[in-house]
Amino acid sequence: MRWIAIILLVLWVASGCSNKASTPEDGATFGKTRILADEALFPIVVAGEDMFEHTYKRASIDFKYLPGIQAFNEFLKDTARTLISARPLSAEETAYLKKINSTPFTTQIATDAVAFMVHPSNPDTALTCEEMLKVLKGEVTSWDQFSPNNRTGKITLVFDNQNSSTVQYVMDLIKLKKLPANAYALKNNPSVVEYVAQHPGALGIIGYSWISDYDDPLGKKLRSEAKLMAVSVCEGENAGKPYKPYAANMLDNLYPFRREVYIISREGRSGLGTGFASYMASDIGQRIIQKAGIPPYYKLEYNIELTSKPFKLEK
Repeated sequence: MRWIAIILLVLWVASGCSNKASTPEDGATFGKTRILADEALFPIVVAGEDMFEHTYKRASIDFKYLPGIQAFNEFLKDTARTLISARPLSAEETAYLKKINSTPFTTQIATDAVAFMVHPSNPDTALTCEEMLKVLKGEVTSWDQFSPNNRTGKITLVFDNQNSSTVQYVMDLIKLKKLPANAYALKNNPSVVEYVAQHPGALGIIGYSWISDYDDPLGKKLRSEAKLMAVSVCEGENAGKPYKPYAANMLDNLYPFRREVYIISREGRSGLGTGFASYMASDIGQRIIQKAGIPPYYKLEYNIELTSKPFKLEK
């Protein structure tokens, strides 16, 4: 009988070890994980992070903010299972993940924009889509080519980082293999606005979410240092009418340089990264995004309760 007891004990221990090994270290609302995020989207992500961890006390997310291109490279290397990005996976990236038996799940959560900032003294605060494309291609290199009386001088294109999603967006937009000779990259989005504030000829190119929240102290500071340009849509009945990248204009497709915001997960289960994606796509997450000044992906509903009571005139 002793050998039977020994066998049962071994089976019980093995079963316990197996159950322990199969127990996930994190779930949709608990545990620890790392999420890669495009630093161009920092203001949106950090607002969601604060509320998520405030709501779910057992959840701890290490957000690693990187330039967009670098964030994608790290994601494909599997240094983290979740990525917040300003573009979806390409066909090549999807094929690569499929090849290594990793199935990505993509959640769209918002619409952001590429915004253009100029020095406060620059009289040109609106360009057509065609004019802006000529600037980005390096075909127009001086502000007086638009307005003979504009004395702000040569145009300097200033980006946040050479590996940023904003650079990648513009490169795809102008369909050239490299940016023009008058384009420079700094360190991050705030440094772009600081440079524009000190150089009258500069054209700063940033993620709009850095200045979209009118209650954010940093956003207020950046808006006070430089002016936001208006740009017209490229075609259609509104072509030639310049609009700024405000949320309403993006929703109505009146601002041309929009880009979508995605959360891409390759967890393959309901982990913490997937839980954060679900949270940001939920009603409360979408309201956090709306509060940040950019359009959420899902249309929000508002319930207005009306009550009636007798109206009494005072004598």
